[in-house]
Amino acid sequence: MKGSEKCNFNSNSTLTYNGNKYTLYKSQLKNRTNKYTNRITLRDSFAQSVNPVFGKIGSLYLGKSNLYKYATAFGFNRNIDFEIPLSPSHVSLSDEPYQWAEIASGFNRETVISPLHGALLGSTILNRGNLVEPTIIEKISDETGQILYESRLKTINHAIDDRTSKVVKNLMNATIRSGTCRKYFRKYRQDPILSKLNIGGKTGSISNKAHNIRYDWFVGFAEEKKGPQKIALSIVVGHEKYIGKRASQYARMTIKEYFRDYFAKKNEKKSTAHRS
Repeated sequence: MKGSEKCNFNSNSTLTYNGNKYTLYKSQLKNRTNKYTNRITLRDSFAQSVNPVFGKIGSLYLGKSNLYKYATAFGFNRNIDFEIPLSPSHVSLSDEPYQWAEIASGFNRETVISPLHGALLGSTILNRGNLVEPTIIEKISDETGQILYESRLKTINHAIDDRTSKVVKNLMNATIRSGTCRKYFRKYRQDPILSKLNIGGKTGSISNKAHNIRYDWFVGFAEEKKGPQKIALSIVVGHEKYIGKRASQYARMTIKEYFRDYFAKKNEKKSTAHRS
């Protein structure tokens, strides 16, 4: 997150915005303070998806070159090797500061990203800022358990430094605890499975150009608090006339199901070891 590296922001940095948190007007990008100005931390800005805060960061602090540099570092505008064809995610930047604000806050329909690339962004935060190459097959074993093939982790690019990735992880944690995911992850700390995990995410929504489908997405991760297991995931849901299950709800279901199976196998191995 270039705002952290370039501007030395941390989760508790206080930022300001005027007007509605979910709009992005040119007037909201002015560097002004008055009696109507709202003050908010970077953590809460991220968790609540406050567009004008990130719009101001993009237009006033970062600019075209930094935004493009870090978009490229995170895998946009480049081919990513994968076992099946994968269209590149795309972002373009003009010389207009308002467009930089749109890109920084995700408030546009021109930037495109695949669900797989979304999962890679989640994994980048888990991998201390390293963007890794995706693969379908982790390993192949024969009937005796001997490993015949095992993929090796290949780093595509070092997108951000470790310190910055920790800041972003903290921001994504806040989205689950107190932000746009709070409703769908409520009482997760009391859940017998989810309580064992550190969970982070980011949500978004946008309508298509015809305004007959509303897209709802979630990108995030879950990692075992007392163990090595991790998962990064990306979910996109298209809603038509009526809003059904949200992407965040599917994320909770997926994380819980994945770790339910993982913890069951882990406990089974422990029981077998004790018996032997």
